[in-house]
Parts: sequence; C-alpha cells; structure tokens
Amino acid sequence: NHGVLLVGYNDSSKPPYWIIKNSWSSSWGEKGYIRIEKGTNQCLVAQLASSAVVGGPGPTPTPTPTTTTTTTTTTTTTAPGPSSSFTKTLCSGDDCADNCSVTFYNTNTCIRLGALGSMVATCGAGVLELKAYMQNEQCTGTPERLSLPLDKCLASLSVSATYHCN
Repeated sequence: NHGVLLVGYNDSSKPPYWIIKNSWSSSWGEKGYIRIEKGTNQCLVAQLASSAVVGGPGPTPTPTPTTTTTTTTTTTTTAPGPSSSFTKTLCSGDDCADNCSVTFYNTNTCIRLGALGSMVATCGAGVLELKAYMQNEQCTGTPERLSLPLDKCLASLSVSATYHCN
C-alpha cells in the first residue's frame, strides 16, 4: 500500500536531482515530494525502477467451441521474501511532518552509526527488529535487541521518526 512515482527532474540545479512523489500524502517530505540527486542511485532509483508499457487493444478472441472440457489447475504460491531495505523518515517537531529527511538502509547488513556503534536491522511482522552494538562499529559482540513499530510516528523531544520496510 505504498508507492513512489518519478514525476520530474531539474538538470540546472547543482547537483541535478529527480523529483519523486510519495503516496504517503502531502504531510510527508516537501508537501508529498522528495528530491534525490541524479546519478547516485539514491533510494535505489536506478536499480529497482519499474514502469508500465501500454499498447493498443489486444487481439479479438476467436470463437470457442461449445463442447465442455474439464481442466484441473494446480497453483503454488510462495510467501514473499523478507524486505531487503527499510527507510527512516526523520523530522523536526513531534508530528512526522516538518523538515523531514528520508534515509534508506539495507536490511541484514552492518549499518555503522559512528560513535554510537552499529546495528543490523530486519523487517518483521509490523516491526523493525534491531540488533544494536553499542560503541562497536563492526557489528560484533553481544547486541541489544530492540523492536520499533513500522509506519507509526514516533516522537521524542523535538524530533520524530517513522520507519517503513520496503
């Protein structure tokens, strides 16, 4: 229930950027839009892009025989795999709407947090599961385990954040 759409670009800006519309409403980002630098594959825009191709009308179906045939169809479905990335939307203020920035992270990889340490994140059912390695930038040792709710505004002091598995 989430989508983004590349709606424009600005090549005269330094650096040039793409304009992306987000389906989360106008209270997110810059009135529902974000800018990402062209040529950097930010947000995996080049790697994971998809588009639709619309053609003319399909062929007219041929008449079918009036005899009845019974066919047995077996369908096998596979549950979707785990999310390979998540986003953190960090905003000033406590309403997840003002001066927001979005950062994309890969799951199941060591994310270095500078002096704070490092973490490994995985997407669970409605939560972002974190293994936090305090003051250790290599994701080694015994982690602290944390769970953050997905798609909910979390406010703390003068900032707020939302986490979303992609």
